[in-house]
Amino acid sequence: MPLLGKAEKAQLEELILQKLQAHYDSNGSGALLADGARVIVSTTGVAVDKGETTDPLASVSIRTLFTALCYLTAGSPAMPRDSLEALATEATSACASQINKLAPD
Repeated sequence: MPLLGKAEKAQLEELILQKLQAHYDSNGSGALLADGARVIVSTTGVAVDKGETTDPLASVSIRTLFTALCYLTAGSPAMPRDSLEALATEATSACASQINKLAPD
C-alpha cells in the first residue's frame, strides 16, 4: 500500500508549489535553474535547497524536471512564474514515487 495516496499527493503538490513560489519571489526568476537547486521532502516538511538537507525522504534536482529542461535547452537563464505549477506537478510525482518506495510490501 502506498504511503501517499491521491489526497496526500495533492497536498504535497500544494506545499511544493508554495515553496517554489516563495523561492522564486525571494531569489529571482533564475534561482530555480541554478546548479544544485532541488525540491526536498523531509520529516520537517518541504523545502527548496542546494544540498544543505542531509538524508531527506525524497529529493529531486529541479534541473532534471521536464519543464526546467525545456528552458535550459532553449538557453534561458530563468523560468517565468507561470511555469511553477507544471514544475510542482513534476516534482510531486518524482518525490511521491521515492516516498512510496519506503512503504513495506
